[in-house]
Amino acid sequence: MLSASSDITVKRMKRAISKYMKEHGIGQFSPKAVLFDMDGVLLDSMGNHAIAWERSMKECGLHMTKQEAYATEGQRGVDTIRYMVKQQQGRDITEAEAQKIYDVKTRVYGELPEAKHMKGIEEVLMAVKEGGLQIVIVTGSGQKPLIERLSTDFAEYVSKDKIITAYDVERGKPAPDPYLAGLRKAGNILPTEAIVVENAPLGVRAGVAAGIFTVAVNTGPLPDEMLEKEGANVVYPDMRAFFDNLRTILPVSCLRDMKWKQHCEEVKRYVSTRNRRPSKYKVDDHRMVNWIKFNRKLYNQGRMSEERRRIFEQLLSLLDKVKHVNQHA
Repeated sequence: MLSASSDITVKRMKRAISKYMKEHGIGQFSPKAVLFDMDGVLLDSMGNHAIAWERSMKECGLHMTKQEAYATEGQRGVDTIRYMVKQQQGRDITEAEAQKIYDVKTRVYGELPEAKHMKGIEEVLMAVKEGGLQIVIVTGSGQKPLIERLSTDFAEYVSKDKIITAYDVERGKPAPDPYLAGLRKAGNILPTEAIVVENAPLGVRAGVAAGIFTVAVNTGPLPDEMLEKEGANVVYPDMRAFFDNLRTILPVSCLRDMKWKQHCEEVKRYVSTRNRRPSKYKVDDHRMVNWIKFNRKLYNQGRMSEERRRIFEQLLSLLDKVKHVNQHA
């Protein structure tokens, strides 16, 4: 069940969409693709990046704080380095020279523990995919191991030909070029037919400059105001809040299927962890008991879609395995 605070953010999202439609002169907002940033959106990696920037810059005779790492997140690493060298040493360096320093940063990053997936991102990706929207990843990263990880960890949701990296554009974020390239990857769709999901100020600026409805999910330590200042259409505190509000942009039928599958997964987890069925003798289990009973009736009457029928049969098989376990336990 969605909380009252979630209902408030849904209203905020609807107002943001209405404002965006008015500003861009469109009568309907029907996105065809969602363009996701990588670090801080797909991967909970910004803590590692901040450490790697600080250590590698020191190793190369430069100074960079963790706060500066977060503030410059999103743009190409070589662009960040060229800027830092210019500011601190008063000289211009070539991209090739910057790349050598960036290689140090990549090495230091690789020595740190592997970053986990951002909490809640799997649910978001699944919802977007089941909603029939394309998924494109647009990252300013030039770290090849991280980029390769995208096509393995998230292979279910995105293919290699739908990934934009630092190697694909001459001008990185905050220029709009990476997200404009993302629109081309999605089939040359219009900016008003997409959504950007970002977590960094420079990434937000790039999405807005491309004319795309830009959602900021503040997964880092920067204040919301920094994201709002860059023009984010709406800001969420975490991925879970964004997931709760996807009902404002996805088809109703998709959302019903999502909710049904969530209930099904809840029952599966319950049975798997407790090795017994939800019990009619336990008040806390009544909702699951009633859900199983209702859906078993639909199943027996042949009133389920083919996909739901297949998934429910898997659940029934699991329930049969613990059929004779004492429910009073």
